[in-house]
Amino acid sequence: MLTAEAMRLAAYEALCPTAALAAGTGFPTIAGGRVFDSRAIGVDELDDSIVYTPSISLYTEDRKVTQRGPMTSAGPLGFASAALAIVCDLAVSADDDGETITMPLAGSDPKARLVLASLVTQVRQTLARGATGSGFRLISKAITEIVIEPFILPEMGLRWHREIMTLRCDIADDDFGATALPASVERLRLALPAGSYARGRLDDLAAYFTAPAALTPLATIGLVAPVGAGDAPPDPGDEPDAVITF
Repeated sequence: MLTAEAMRLAAYEALCPTAALAAGTGFPTIAGGRVFDSRAIGVDELDDSIVYTPSISLYTEDRKVTQRGPMTSAGPLGFASAALAIVCDLAVSADDDGETITMPLAGSDPKARLVLASLVTQVRQTLARGATGSGFRLISKAITEIVIEPFILPEMGLRWHREIMTLRCDIADDDFGATALPASVERLRLALPAGSYARGRLDDLAAYFTAPAALTPLATIGLVAPVGAGDAPPDPGDEPDAVITF
């Protein structure tokens, strides 16, 4: 479902605005520009000047399309929803059998917990109400559920400074019309800043599809009905673009 992928890209632009990247300031969260599309932060992307690095990773989860009700005729489009998983980390480097990797800060640090809670709240506010989240709200018609899960193994007494916030959103089904991309995705593509990461990915996506050929408009429509007594027969010279026979 392309609209679900577009929703993730819209969230990326909301949390890592192109204008803020260019200016180096003005990011809506304490993660700054450390927002990642479908991947975790890398070792070389950690900020060595601080104890842990706030970061955000975005993933498209399950997608669903259902008919709007039992009396609805089966058609090509339905009621669509998708889940966006937002992984908020306080990332650090760690050694894994001689290999340096990134992972969330382990243990239970009261101050770090407040930093993580602030990051999660900033993400939610940005997408739901923030000025940079307008593109996200163009795709997400409504956020119907928010689930925030800690990253813990309580039976082993293990905790990490990571929270996974999953947004269940109502979105439009993929409606291919006169453009190569579904109508809602094309609207988002045009609304995104030129040169932005999200705009570039949607431009790449559009290259996989071809816009449908334009339909020829009908100039005239002929009606063919039984001719009763006294009715004039149809003019044999008329050649309408379409004929409807009763």
